[in-house]
Amino acid sequence: MKKHIILLAFLLCICHLSWSQQFVKTTTPCNDELLKKTPGRWIQTREAFHAKVSQQQQKEIRNRLEAIHQLMFNVYPSPIAFDAVPSFFTTDQEFASQLKFDPSPDVRYRDYKANGIPTVLYSYSGFFCAYHCGRETYEMMRGYPSETGTSMGVEVNSLGAFFTILTTNDEIMRIDERPLKGMPVLVGKWKGYDLYSPETGSGVRMVLLHRDGILPYIPVTRKEYLDRCFKSLPKFFAEVFPTAPDSAVIKMIGQKEWDEQVRKSQKLKDDIWKHYRDELEATTTAGLLDSPAVVLTIMEIGTDIPIFTTQKSGGRMLVTENPVYMRKDLPKYIPQFMVYTLWDCHCGVDQSLNPYKLIEEKFPIEKLQAMIDK
Repeated sequence: MKKHIILLAFLLCICHLSWSQQFVKTTTPCNDELLKKTPGRWIQTREAFHAKVSQQQQKEIRNRLEAIHQLMFNVYPSPIAFDAVPSFFTTDQEFASQLKFDPSPDVRYRDYKANGIPTVLYSYSGFFCAYHCGRETYEMMRGYPSETGTSMGVEVNSLGAFFTILTTNDEIMRIDERPLKGMPVLVGKWKGYDLYSPETGSGVRMVLLHRDGILPYIPVTRKEYLDRCFKSLPKFFAEVFPTAPDSAVIKMIGQKEWDEQVRKSQKLKDDIWKHYRDELEATTTAGLLDSPAVVLTIMEIGTDIPIFTTQKSGGRMLVTENPVYMRKDLPKYIPQFMVYTLWDCHCGVDQSLNPYKLIEEKFPIEKLQAMIDK
C-alpha cells in the first residue's frame, strides 16, 4: 500500500513532464517571475457518464455535480500559473454487497458479489496543474493538457476509495458474508470533521460526510475479529508450514536440518497461538470484547506486535459496509454520503499560488454536508 501511495504521488507530481502539454512562445525570457504573473485557465469540464440511468436522472446527477463545481469555482475563480481541470464521472454500483463463494471446483473465479443495494456512484474531480518554463528561453509550458497535479475530489455513494481492502477472496474474514475492510488512518480534525488519510504520510486528506445518527459502515468488534483469526490460523499454518516430510527437500538439506526447521516451525505456531489466546484473555478481562477492532495489519503473525492498537497510533478500524444505512425510499442518484478528498502536489514555482491552501481554508464543506439526502 505504501509503495502504491508513493507511486501515485510521483505520478501526480510529474504533470509538468507530460509530452502532451502545450508549449507557448513568450516575448521575454521565461522565468519564475513571469510565471507568477501568468493567468491560468479553467478548462471545459470533461465528462464520462457511464451509469445506466434515464435522461431525467442524469440531469439530476449533472445538477449536483455542477453545484459541487460551482463551490470549487467560487473558491478559486482566477488561477494564476495553474490550469484548473474539472471532470464529472458516473457509473452503476452496488453498496454493501455480500461476498459469496461458488463451491464448484470447475469455476474459474469462486468469489462473486451478491445482494448489494443498487446505487449510482458519481464524482467531481478538480486537477490543478502548474505552469513551467519550456525547453527554450522564450518558451512556457501550460499546465493543461494533463490529468495530474494538486487535486480535490468528491465521490458520492461509494466507499471504495475511502476503505482499504485488507484481504482478497477470504471466506473467513466476513461478517454476514460482507468482507472486512479497513478504515483509513485517522490523522486529526478539520472544520469539525474527522480527517483521514489512506496511509500515514501520504499527504492525501479525506473526510466522510453522512447523515446524522447513523454510519454507512459497521465497526467490527474485537470478539468478531478474534473469532475469525482463530478460524484462519489453521488455514494459514497449512499453507505456510510443512505438514509432511518432503523427501526432495530432506535429500537437499539433510534430515538433521529438516528436523530443526520442523521444530522451529512448531515453536512459531505455538507462539502465535499463544499470542492470540493471550489477547483474547486480556480483552475479555478488560471488558473490551465489544469494542471496535483497530489493527495495524489484518492477521498479524508477529508475536512482538500487538494484535490491537488505537487509531491515534495509526491503526485502522475494521468495518463492514452497513446495508441499513441506505434509504431505499430515495432515488439511487440522491447523495446519501460523500467522500471529500484533497491532495497537494507541492508543484509550481510559488506555493502561495498553489490552490491547495486556499481550498483547505475556504472550501465550504458544510455545503456538501447540506446536500446529503437531497
